[in-house]
Amino acid sequence: MMRGKNFYIIFLVIVVTIVGLLFGMKNKASEEELKVRAFFPNAKKVRLVKNIADDMFISINFPGVKRAYEVDGDLKVFVSSCVGYNGPVDVLVAIDSSTDELLGIEILDHEESLDYAEHIESNWFLDRFKNIVANKYLNLVVLEKEKPEDIIQVTGATVSSQAVVNAVNAAIGAYQYLMKSLKMEGVADVVPQEMWEKDSNSFAINWEGGLIRINTEKIKEYEQVEIDVILINTTGTETPLSVKGPTLRDILEGEGIDLSDYEGIGVTGRDGYYTLIDKEKLEANDVILAWEVNGKPIKEDEKPVRVILPNELGPYWVKMVTNIDLYDKISPKDIDKVHIFEPLVEDIEPYYYEYYGSKDKSYELGRILSKFDEVDEKGFFTMVSVDGYVKNETISMVRQRYFIKVEGDNAPMNIAPTLKLGMNVKHMTHFSTTKDAVIFPDKMSQVVRTKDIGGKEGLLLEDVLLTAGMRWSEETRFALADRNGGEKEISYEEMLNSYMVYDENIISIYQGDRELMKDIIRVEKR
Repeated sequence: MMRGKNFYIIFLVIVVTIVGLLFGMKNKASEEELKVRAFFPNAKKVRLVKNIADDMFISINFPGVKRAYEVDGDLKVFVSSCVGYNGPVDVLVAIDSSTDELLGIEILDHEESLDYAEHIESNWFLDRFKNIVANKYLNLVVLEKEKPEDIIQVTGATVSSQAVVNAVNAAIGAYQYLMKSLKMEGVADVVPQEMWEKDSNSFAINWEGGLIRINTEKIKEYEQVEIDVILINTTGTETPLSVKGPTLRDILEGEGIDLSDYEGIGVTGRDGYYTLIDKEKLEANDVILAWEVNGKPIKEDEKPVRVILPNELGPYWVKMVTNIDLYDKISPKDIDKVHIFEPLVEDIEPYYYEYYGSKDKSYELGRILSKFDEVDEKGFFTMVSVDGYVKNETISMVRQRYFIKVEGDNAPMNIAPTLKLGMNVKHMTHFSTTKDAVIFPDKMSQVVRTKDIGGKEGLLLEDVLLTAGMRWSEETRFALADRNGGEKEISYEEMLNSYMVYDENIISIYQGDRELMKDIIRVEKR
């Protein structure tokens, strides 16, 4: 009797499990159908086509296409997939068969990491796939849409963006074949590895006359540091971490190299992100090359190691390190000109850069640098924010595809295709090369001494010049240049008692309550 009762219980459990699975599958299918009807609210009949991939041409050329939906008798919706960083990105693609235009897409599921892919589900990215004629494949572009089929990628998430584009292209190819009898080229269901790059199992340390390459197993053979740290992003978010790995100093000592002999290091990630760590920061911190975080090996999309700089902000904590360059010489700063940003760029056409869904007025940095008399390629480009955060880049890194955003949230701010949101220098007071500095007076006013001059805010000129990096002696004289080509020279003592007044984009220099010069564009050291 007991055996019969046990059999009955087991049978009941199996039946309940099967019913639950079937109910879950039906419920999921119902949810997907609702998403289809959201694109076609007036549809009378929606029918799932499960065997769409049974067609030989579809299965060979568009392996990402999983299923489709007929809407009032026409194939109008496809569900397709493409593998990105961590796994497949499943996309629902709706096409208006009367116009052959994309009505839009929806991300059904993905396994991409939050840091790189959270924005592929944002409306501002999804909206880029609307009202495009579905007779050509979409093309992922970095900055600017030049053709109707161009899709601007999510900044810092190239692979995830490409996975979405591939999934949509597979749907377009299947639609054209099934509805128009047109055979388009095949579309891969995985983003090519060369796109998301190269060797995730090793990184190189380079110096003048040599290099070493270290893989994910060899890194464990060095003396290990285990330490609790706090990652502070520029947004203010704090994340406690326990990290493990060797220090860069110890690794180099094993090669007979003293890190103290170098002026700084440049760290580059596989995604193109770069940061400079100068000598002062190297002396104040151990650069830890972490291969373990919170007791577990770092994630696949962060390998081979992650740079940890315990007392510095998140932008120095580079992931997926591919190169560490040792700099034995960095040209020192010797700022002899301090420019005002707005008159400096008035003859440069602004570019309206779309960055994380916001399209704001920006200026290409390479065009700004071309206005300087001298740009030392062995020097560094420095940016400073109102909160004191300082970031250095190589000149070669910032010459191309690097912009200064001057409108919108957090402006002035540096933006670039490889620069993820949160890794920027926000509310910038100034930036500089080795010889030239450029200031934003409204932000500079937050970090220098000020006083009221005739109801307007005056910035102490001495503080402005010092903050921008200019240095001098008591014999130094200073030239004030205005927008009309005029020039006025002042002494060191006069400079100490001068104020910069910012009023409706016009900068004037005052001594006491007396206006010394109006509409200046720069201050030069003589």
